[in-house]
Amino acid sequence: MAKKVDIILHSDYPPQTCLAKLAEQIDLDRWALFSLSGYKGSKAILGRFEGNEFRLHKRRYWRNSFGPVLFGRMTTDGGGALIEAYWETWRAVRVFMRVWLGLAILIGTPAFFVVLKCTINPRCADRENLWVGLIVPPALILWGFLLPRLGVALGFHERKHIVQLLERTLVAGPTTIQSLERSWNSTLDTLSLWRSQAAWRR
Repeated sequence: MAKKVDIILHSDYPPQTCLAKLAEQIDLDRWALFSLSGYKGSKAILGRFEGNEFRLHKRRYWRNSFGPVLFGRMTTDGGGALIEAYWETWRAVRVFMRVWLGLAILIGTPAFFVVLKCTINPRCADRENLWVGLIVPPALILWGFLLPRLGVALGFHERKHIVQLLERTLVAGPTTIQSLERSWNSTLDTLSLWRSQAAWRR
């Protein structure tokens, strides 16, 4: 299945100017122990840069590990910049949920059928707690599918704020490019949130 670009915009500013302007409007997503949001600063949008790439996400004061993160890049487009970006959740969260679902299916499925077999068999010795084995394994698997979707739904409004920031700050608008296929992955979409600042900011 081809990867897709969710946002394509054009700005008359060159890429380096776009990155500099964007950096002025956000706080770097650096952890802070004594902060209600968990990050330093007070600006509504957090992010980070690496070369010509960026990531942006909304500062929130409640926990949502499945909130949207915008990963993007800026390339030269004539005298301006082409801004391409896609929505994703944190890679660490994606990996955790895959492990969760894998273990839930690997362990829960056999356990469920063992209990189901015991339920059908009238000679099964322990019948008092069979309901636990019938409910818990399917519930864990179902929760693994529903929880990410619930988190994405709760954070849907955050996407609007981030896109508006891009359009307003970079004076960016639609482009004539029609292809939405993506042949790249952001280097900022990693397991570690600790990334060095871009070279242009050093």
